[in-house]
Amino acid sequence: MIRHIGYACKNITLNQTAKVLTDRTCRMDKFSIVRANELALKNSADLLQILEWNDKNSIKFFRVGSGIFPFIDHPDLQYSVSDLPDAHTIQLNLQTAGAFAKQAGMRLSCHPGPYTCLASPNPKTVEKSLLGLQMHSTLADMLGYGAEFAINIHVGGVYENKLETAKRFAEQYALLPTAIQERLTIENDDKESMWSMSDLFEFILPLCPDIKLVLDIHHHRFCQRESLQDAAEMAFSTWLGFCEIPKVHYSESKVGARPQAHSDYITETIPALTYSLDYDIMVEAKAKDLAVLEYRKKQQK
Repeated sequence: MIRHIGYACKNITLNQTAKVLTDRTCRMDKFSIVRANELALKNSADLLQILEWNDKNSIKFFRVGSGIFPFIDHPDLQYSVSDLPDAHTIQLNLQTAGAFAKQAGMRLSCHPGPYTCLASPNPKTVEKSLLGLQMHSTLADMLGYGAEFAINIHVGGVYENKLETAKRFAEQYALLPTAIQERLTIENDDKESMWSMSDLFEFILPLCPDIKLVLDIHHHRFCQRESLQDAAEMAFSTWLGFCEIPKVHYSESKVGARPQAHSDYITETIPALTYSLDYDIMVEAKAKDLAVLEYRKKQQK
């Protein structure tokens, strides 16, 4: 059964009255450590406001955005949090936010961008992917979250051979620090030529038996080599014995756009996947918190 329904990264409600953001950034040609420090200071402070709003509105699942530290994982501009003049205050902001979320019983996770491709045959792409994963894991550390903080990614491509791609993924996975391995999850794709849930289960899981699989219901509509219930069963089985319950992504097709595009709101009822165990739903609708509030209101009628 569904335990929590959450949303990702941005709070639309708070931005209607004030600029409460965690992804302030700058142009690359305007980058400096001083500017990154200024932005990270504001981003880290605003995270607590979003989490407090979530708690007041009984939203116990939230995806933390990837933009708190602008360009920190850029191959050329990369820096460490300790390089920032206000590093102590920024760390304190995140520590306070994480402590509040934990006290409120709030689940936190993150989702690095689509260019995180551990299985890429291009060493530079893999290097950048590793920088991104390390940044997100460091963020989890600063929030005070452990293995329960999921870092969710895609395999990143099939590169004309799924078996060889799976082997490259497994090789990089084996080299990851334990903290990242414990947090890492992978999800199914939204194209027929890409990774279905059964593909992940067949090719990736035997090589990475400890990795957790995340079912994206919207993606499954476009890449389904198994039923939705079978896909859920595969994904859920990888969470057994873990410190958190399975997480599932949900959205719908946006009217007037390509079918894979995410809708603003949810008009259908989120399908029940199982009644034998709990799982959380991450709503990936573009209206963010407004979509969750509207969905809850409809379900209560």
